[in-house]
Amino acid sequence: MKFLPECYSCAMRQANSAAGLVSDDSSFRDECMREAARILAMDKLDMTPPAVGELIYHKISELSGNPDPFAGQKEKQNRAAAKLLPWLRETINAAPDPLFMAVRIAISGNIVDPGALESFDLESTVMEAVVSDLNLDAYPLFRRNVENARSILLIADNCGEIVFDRVLVETLLSFQDLRIVVAVRDVPIINDATMKDAAEIGMTDLCRVISSGSRMPGTSLPGTTPEFRELFRESDLVISKGQGNWETLEDCDRDIYFMFQVKCRPVSVMTGCRTGLPVLAYHKP
Repeated sequence: MKFLPECYSCAMRQANSAAGLVSDDSSFRDECMREAARILAMDKLDMTPPAVGELIYHKISELSGNPDPFAGQKEKQNRAAAKLLPWLRETINAAPDPLFMAVRIAISGNIVDPGALESFDLESTVMEAVVSDLNLDAYPLFRRNVENARSILLIADNCGEIVFDRVLVETLLSFQDLRIVVAVRDVPIINDATMKDAAEIGMTDLCRVISSGSRMPGTSLPGTTPEFRELFRESDLVISKGQGNWETLEDCDRDIYFMFQVKCRPVSVMTGCRTGLPVLAYHKP
């Protein structure tokens, strides 16, 4: 997905939010906003929104000397989501189709996104996913693909959300014998999950976790490690979590399942799914 006119205001809002987390000094925030505006004044027609976000967030980190402005938020998001783990497991185990429930719950966790959303209600979003008559049209094919798979690469997105990814991984591992690898960001960017976050929520105890090499809030294959690209090519099934990963991989040259919640009008138009609704989309080149 290319950077669109509506992305400019979103990028400036994110810059202001990140600067405010670093400091309440007005002169610092002014400098951050000027730098963000300067970046946005460059030609962005060939860049994705996550690529632009990488430039802005790393500039704010450089100006502040703080490599992880969202660290406090990430810890709170992981703790809040982890408190739901017993209930999430019970809900999945009690469902007529535990895998379908695990997918719905994993997608609901994508609401934890201060980059795309100014506010969100985690518990109500999860409850809606559990009790609604939600129909994910791509699920029957997804289930068949899981049944035929031996290896799965799951590309993680946000903190908090990665707890919901954990119960999806648990369910997949109980479903059949699978080799699952979870890929996280290489360095802190917004609230995206890194190796540290994966370890804190116990994902590293479940399966192999690697850094994708990505330093943006998305996954651009040229910016990933050779190890990640090999797994991306060779895994029987690839699951991509989050809108940022969709924005950077929606035209990739392999089949892939996207799980995310639609958070803006341009993505709503491109997916045909109303803003705020969950997406399980199958991409086949």
